[in-house]
Amino acid sequence: MAPPGPPTIQTAFLSVKPFEPVMVFNSADEAFWFQDKVRQGRVLPDHSQKWVYLPMPEGLLRVRTAKDGDIAFDFDSSSHADKFNESIKKLGRVFQRTHDKPKWDCTVYIGKTSK
Repeated sequence: MAPPGPPTIQTAFLSVKPFEPVMVFNSADEAFWFQDKVRQGRVLPDHSQKWVYLPMPEGLLRVRTAKDGDIAFDFDSSSHADKFNESIKKLGRVFQRTHDKPKWDCTVYIGKTSK
C-alpha cells in the first residue's frame, strides 16, 4: 500500500560502506515510494528496508546533527544544496541566507522538525 502523499524523512546518516547518504523512513512502503520517485535511490536487500541509499551529492562537505534532532547536510554552495534538495523531491528544507547567517542557504535540513 502506497502512502497517501510524500513521506517525511525521519532522519538521515552518511554510510561508510557504501560511502553514501542514507534517508530513513517510518516504513518500507514509504522508503519504496521515495526510491521510486528519486533517480538512483536504492534500497539494499541486506540492510533495513526503511533505508534509501543515494549517490554522493556534489559539493557535500559534512553531515551533522542540527537543532531539534534534524540532520544537516552542509554543502560548499547554495546551488549544490538546492540541487540535492531537488533530488530528494524537496523533502528537506533550505533556509534563505541572512546578513547574520550568509551560508544558511548552503545547508539542507532533514528530519521530523525540518518542516
